[in-house]
Amino acid sequence: MKSVSYLQKRNALILLVAILVPACCALPVSAVTITDDAGTEISLNATPARIVSLAPSNTELLGALALLDRVAGVTTVCNYPPEAASITRIGGYSTVSVEKVAAVRPDLVIASDITPKETVDRLREIGLTVMVIAPKNIDHMVRDIHKVGSMTGTESQSDLLAVNLTSRLAVVASAIPASQRPTVAHVVWNDPLYVSGNNTLQDDVIAHAGGKNAFAGVERWGTVSLEEFLMKNPDIIIVNGGDGMDNETKDVILEDFMTRPQYASLSAVKNHHVYAMNADVISRAGPRIVDATEQVAGIIRSVNDERSASQPGTALASTVKTPGFTVLVALAGLVACSILTGKR
Repeated sequence: MKSVSYLQKRNALILLVAILVPACCALPVSAVTITDDAGTEISLNATPARIVSLAPSNTELLGALALLDRVAGVTTVCNYPPEAASITRIGGYSTVSVEKVAAVRPDLVIASDITPKETVDRLREIGLTVMVIAPKNIDHMVRDIHKVGSMTGTESQSDLLAVNLTSRLAVVASAIPASQRPTVAHVVWNDPLYVSGNNTLQDDVIAHAGGKNAFAGVERWGTVSLEEFLMKNPDIIIVNGGDGMDNETKDVILEDFMTRPQYASLSAVKNHHVYAMNADVISRAGPRIVDATEQVAGIIRSVNDERSASQPGTALASTVKTPGFTVLVALAGLVACSILTGKR
């Protein structure tokens, strides 16, 4: 009886091992598959220990997920977080060196839509796993945070980051009616005038912040003539500036708008509603784009408050009245009516 029991147990154990071993080999605990922004299915069988970023926005995202200690290579224009300065450079934004990428032996390469397709193909040909992350708007950026979290084994951190950014956007989200939203122009460059049109990250920032893109009729980014710009006469002008400009010592586009006679008739110039923003912050599809949205929202609130102060009889577009305030106004109206009726 004992021998039969032993044989049964042994056979059961062998059967269990036969079932579990192939399953473990086919699908390790850390295995993950996602579809990247280029529509390609990407799989990893282990959590990546060495990562290469081929775009500043991706480097910023990896930094926000506390993954810089795993980043083995970045581009020459990856300048944020500051710790990225000490990471090996593997070429320019659109001039990646395949040899330098291969030399750092990455388990995962995170590219962008600026990365030449030939570069992505070549990296895959030499056996590297390449994931393309190229969000077109803020919602897509939040979605891609989850994708990067899944691929890097940082799901909990990515969930927290996504929730934080989404909640901040919810606070920024304005209930300003379309008819009362100020028109906002985002100027990328001034000579020629190069603006952000529809289907751009900046267009999405303006919408989330409570404004209307003055150049929503421009497809993506494009040049406009001085006459077109004067005709649009935006309420607010936001220009690329700060550390994101080639000249870091002054905001050359801002200075151009505020000093050149051809812009003097613009309402935004006359009212000093021209603002320079760090070009990196408002141009990169990373977590700091929410910072940019908060800054633009602050500008819009300030301009609306200024308008309301100068035009007391108009609706306060940027003032949110609480239910308590509304009730007090209603009661005050009833009291006034009672007094007038009594006098009659």
